[in-house]
Amino acid sequence: MSHFTKCELKLTNLRAIKKALQDMELSFVEAEEGATVTVRGYRGDTLQGALCVNMGQYDVGVIDNGNGTFDLTADWWGVETTQGTSEQEFKNQLNRRYAYHNVLEACEAKGYSVEEEVNEEDGSVQLVVRKWVTD
Repeated sequence: MSHFTKCELKLTNLRAIKKALQDMELSFVEAEEGATVTVRGYRGDTLQGALCVNMGQYDVGVIDNGNGTFDLTADWWGVETTQGTSEQEFKNQLNRRYAYHNVLEACEAKGYSVEEEVNEEDGSVQLVVRKWVTD
């Protein structure tokens, strides 16, 4: 019986996912292009993913759906039991950092630069961006 469970997050930018995981100080292994990495679960169960996030005895897998989206999959009971991090906590923290990096990347792609960044007490981040236009 598999204990892997998919986490419902809309993730589309693998670069932003990797930066978010680095912000969370989590180590991960990325699959080479055209290949996958093994994600460990309960009682030796495994699955294949684009990224394998090391959570100790169990892993969190970032699974490429092949349609431009990625899912998080893990044995969340095992992750919480061994690391003390629930699925909801992991998802909230990753989603916050993912959104931050995704917005930064989108701003940079459109020629904007960050002028100011304010980290609020509630965990939100305010960014002031600017784009210089010359005629």
